[in-house]
Amino acid sequence: MMFNARKHAFLLWALFAMLTWASCRGKATPQPTATPVLAATPTQTPFATVALSPTPVPTVPCAASKPGVSPAREAMEYLTTYDHVLGDREHASVFLVVYSDFQCTPCATAAKILRAVQKAHADDVVLVFRHFPLINLHDKAALAAQAAEAAARQGKFWQMHDLLFGEQTQWVSMDGDAFQRYLKDAAGRLGLDAEQFVTDMNSKEIQAIVQSAWENGINHNLPAVPLLYVNAQLYTSPLSFNDLDTVVRLNILAARQFHTCPPVQVSPDEEISATIATNRGKITLRLYPDKAPNAVNSFVFLAEQGWYDHNRIWRDAEGRWVRSGDPSNTGYGNAGYTFALENAAGLAFDRAGQLALYSTGGVSNSSQFFITLQPLPALDGHATIFGSVTSGMHVLQSLTTGDYIISVKISRAP
Repeated sequence: MMFNARKHAFLLWALFAMLTWASCRGKATPQPTATPVLAATPTQTPFATVALSPTPVPTVPCAASKPGVSPAREAMEYLTTYDHVLGDREHASVFLVVYSDFQCTPCATAAKILRAVQKAHADDVVLVFRHFPLINLHDKAALAAQAAEAAARQGKFWQMHDLLFGEQTQWVSMDGDAFQRYLKDAAGRLGLDAEQFVTDMNSKEIQAIVQSAWENGINHNLPAVPLLYVNAQLYTSPLSFNDLDTVVRLNILAARQFHTCPPVQVSPDEEISATIATNRGKITLRLYPDKAPNAVNSFVFLAEQGWYDHNRIWRDAEGRWVRSGDPSNTGYGNAGYTFALENAAGLAFDRAGQLALYSTGGVSNSSQFFITLQPLPALDGHATIFGSVTSGMHVLQSLTTGDYIISVKISRAP
């Protein structure tokens, strides 16, 4: 067998998910709708929910995600000697494993997206290709897969992968003899030994590899191609660059998240300030450890860990605030721990320049923060204010979506 049955048992639950972005199907079994990987869209405003929701404040001061087996390490366990791997498998934090068919039209679109995402995150993402040629539906699927395997024998699998998908519309309607000639010519264009390529492509060994790939896909009830797993989790969101890039960025961030709450390192009577250096200038803030100790403690801890360095800045479309604090630059990331709201008497969103924590769901806090550009009384009691701007309001007002933080420096009075 090509695949280890134990290691691929996780594929069985694919029967219970329908890929909304795949149209080449090996079987016509109806599948129920899957839950999307992304629960929200970047245009949604989490504060709208927070401000209107009666959800109680969490009673746990701070809760952190528990450490476990690295998803990337877990994904590595599923790799086989028949996989084609692009990227640094030893240091990557994200594995994209795709089952695909060179004659499948959606697979060609998926291939371009997957290659682009892997290239954009080359140090963190590994792309893994697995054959699932639908030889019962596509007349040239098997031979195309054999060509890719033959190219792999000469170290050029990915070059043949890109060529076959890139020129799919040119060869998909060819007859068998014409396709054989096309493949030999393609091998020459890629600088392969064309005669050896043809011999390998038509060898019983490679034919058996491709046949086994199809049989194993059928035996494991793979519902369609392209079929994508992100760190051994079935991907069911739309397969666009932006959607997949968001999921990849969050998985990369997961490798940086903290699995314990930050140690207490500030005291209520300290005078603490923060300087946020942006690409447009600096903003200085006074922090309130006496009024929001958990928020200030977390902010100081993350700043000193470099968490905020190079974070993207978003400006609210209505000009109410600017926000940042997510190294994934997706707007969905957090530090791996959350803690309860702190609403001190005397603090209100009654002016511009209030520094507060930004919740991406519910009423708990983590790493994201925002600074108001105007009074926002509707947020009173719904977000933790833990500081205010003391200088640099002109810089704050100039920030737009796409600007970024260079660094956050903490200063403490002796």
